[in-house]
Amino acid sequence: MRLPALLLALAAVAAAQPFDTRLFNNLQYRAIGPADMGGRTADIEGVPGDPNVVYVGTGGGGLFKTTNGGTTWTPLFQREGSFSVGDMALDPTNPDVVWLGSGEANMRNSVSFGDGIYKSTDGGKTWKNLGLRETEHIARVVVNPLNTAMVYVCAVGHQSAPNDERGVFMTADAGATWQKTLFLDNEHGCSDIDIDPQNPNILYAALWRFDRKPWNHTSGDEKGGVWKSIDGGRTWKKLTNGLPKLLGRIGVKVAPSNPAVVYAITESKEGTLYRSDNAGETFREMTKEREVVSRGFYYADMRVDPTDENRVYAVAGRLQVSIDGGKTFKSIVGKVHVDYHALWIDRLNPKRLWCGEDGGIAVSYDRGSNWETVSNLAIGQFYNISVDNRQPFYHITGGLQDNGTWTGPSRTREPAGILNDDWVMVSFGDGFHVLSSPDDPDVFVSESQGGLHRTY
Repeated sequence: MRLPALLLALAAVAAAQPFDTRLFNNLQYRAIGPADMGGRTADIEGVPGDPNVVYVGTGGGGLFKTTNGGTTWTPLFQREGSFSVGDMALDPTNPDVVWLGSGEANMRNSVSFGDGIYKSTDGGKTWKNLGLRETEHIARVVVNPLNTAMVYVCAVGHQSAPNDERGVFMTADAGATWQKTLFLDNEHGCSDIDIDPQNPNILYAALWRFDRKPWNHTSGDEKGGVWKSIDGGRTWKKLTNGLPKLLGRIGVKVAPSNPAVVYAITESKEGTLYRSDNAGETFREMTKEREVVSRGFYYADMRVDPTDENRVYAVAGRLQVSIDGGKTFKSIVGKVHVDYHALWIDRLNPKRLWCGEDGGIAVSYDRGSNWETVSNLAIGQFYNISVDNRQPFYHITGGLQDNGTWTGPSRTREPAGILNDDWVMVSFGDGFHVLSSPDDPDVFVSESQGGLHRTY
């Protein structure tokens, strides 16, 4: 078609009656899977002493809740302003009160942003946005156990540009108003915060400079580090004795059974784990082992056993445990997927652990000696999908973050619908673009990280 004729055709289309969108009113979304691989999980929160109720927050797949120990899951947080979870906290006096910081804080290049802090008072059925919309990435939410109207939000801030809505925020009126109490400048955000459960006036927080561009990223400087508050988070003092000057991402944790013990897990050119036995006055290096932080900007996180200050878990590329206060570590991952970002420990039964990683979630009932992978959550993160022309039901093929490339049917004749077994892995690794041959839909060309291309 020549250009004048094309322009006339476009003008005729523009002059036509508006399209009647009511034609789509009877169409509904339907889940087709897959659930036999997971997706990046940002946080898991359970109810101490109750193995039935667990919340799972994902980097890009929303929030899920089980009330039967993981047999079935209900999707929550479906129609809010964000589908990305940074961190959650349950009110310790009422587990139906859920705080959710939106925007994943595991700052890789495919991270999703959020729009502030949310609160639910009915177990996640309904939500209210309580502000801090420009934080975009919230790393941690902490509730004061003795005064649950006091809540702290640790915000990384924008990933790729300076902004002022970052650092540590606190509310004393259950989220009606917020005060920014720890702020260095518009380049430093908060990577972690923890509270002394025996004296909630004492808090520790870590500030971190991070800036990500498509071609590079900056993580850390000498201005960031660990801060302490002794007045409920209103004022802060930087802790430096025994810690490296140059620090990237930092995770800071208080030992619940002995709050004088404080750990800092660090992205550093020096040590990777530091311990204080005097509430942060001085720290000493426990290990230089790089695996306890792996890629520091993506991990640098840890947990302390609620009953044993010497039992610590490094949450990184592998899930590792130390029983000697951080001097030595061993892996406890078993056959669970790699790249860990979440670990919840039942403080009333520390043998019960829930972990979250790039491959979904798993549960242990023996302190990590054995794990049961949960494979009934469709939370895969697809970078790209394509379809073929096979009959009677076309297939969808797509590449997932850290979970390979998979193909499966749009429908089946089975009364049970589409099953996990109907999905087949095409190739391994990080899946990206994939296409099937128009002549033979069982022949695929796929790609993965490092520019690798494969034909199957």
